[in-house]
Amino acid sequence: MKPHDTTVPADRPPGRAARQACCVLTLVVALSACVGPSRSETDYQEKVANTAEAARSAVQTARLVVDAAEEGRALGPYTARALSDAETALDSVATHIGSVQPPTTHSTALRSRVTSVLEDCRAALADLRIAARAGRFGELGRLAEPLPRLAARLQRLEGLRPT
Repeated sequence: MKPHDTTVPADRPPGRAARQACCVLTLVVALSACVGPSRSETDYQEKVANTAEAARSAVQTARLVVDAAEEGRALGPYTARALSDAETALDSVATHIGSVQPPTTHSTALRSRVTSVLEDCRAALADLRIAARAGRFGELGRLAEPLPRLAARLQRLEGLRPT
């Protein structure tokens, strides 16, 4: 294949490049979300906001995948893999923020708030992954119903970013 050739080789599954790009973007955000200890309230708020942004990216990716599957624009194996990747990205950011010691009592309350929404997101994405891997694609729309509400909760946490 020539460098400027934009055709997709026959041995490459459709959507592979898009999935890889989405995964790379999610992982970059996730890895920058909350690395290292938190020494101040402001620093911890920044970490929570970054975590919420990365988690919302994973949730929104799952929403897009479900929409594409419902419209017949995503094959079963792609749908299952993309939902699994979104769940993995979410798990990564949840693990990171869970390992950061909150520096104040207020930060401890904020930690409880963010871990609660992340657990709800984890459960929703796990349900989607399980259904997709089991071939129960007709259930995805119903299982995705909590995602807009979860994305809104995460967006509110993003608003905690200090200015």
